[in-house]
Amino acid sequence: MAAGIDDFDQMMRDNIRAVTAYARSIASHKDIAEEAVQETFIRAWRYSSSYRGDAPVLSWLITICRRVVVDLGQRHTFHAHDEIPDALQDPTDTYEMTALVDLVAALPLPQREVLVLCGILGFDYETAAETLSIPVGTVRSRLARARDALTSEMRQALAV
Repeated sequence: MAAGIDDFDQMMRDNIRAVTAYARSIASHKDIAEEAVQETFIRAWRYSSSYRGDAPVLSWLITICRRVVVDLGQRHTFHAHDEIPDALQDPTDTYEMTALVDLVAALPLPQREVLVLCGILGFDYETAAETLSIPVGTVRSRLARARDALTSEMRQALAV
């Protein structure tokens, strides 16, 4: 294994929640997200020697997960609105949390991805850009659009 992944079990324990949150935020169905998380760590184990250590391990895992979700999404035939991604749901499932999850789920996928990476998982702009293979400026503009959309929707919800 590469120097950065000497203890695979620990690496998995350290990153499984973040990978799960990301998979749930971009997958069209909960089953796809769950399968994607499993497949992500299988591929990470199988290809651990390809990890060069020049990016954070989580960034490498998110890159793998993104590819897996796309692959699985093409193989499965779920309807787009079968289930709302629940990456942000709290076990208490309060009304406010559910409403926020609905708002995030309604964002276009590119905005949702950047919001999850930067706003929830704490990636800086450069790491998010590298993970998604897009320019830093694109990360910033997608994040700004996502925040604007959420702010607008929350204001409308409060005005009702």
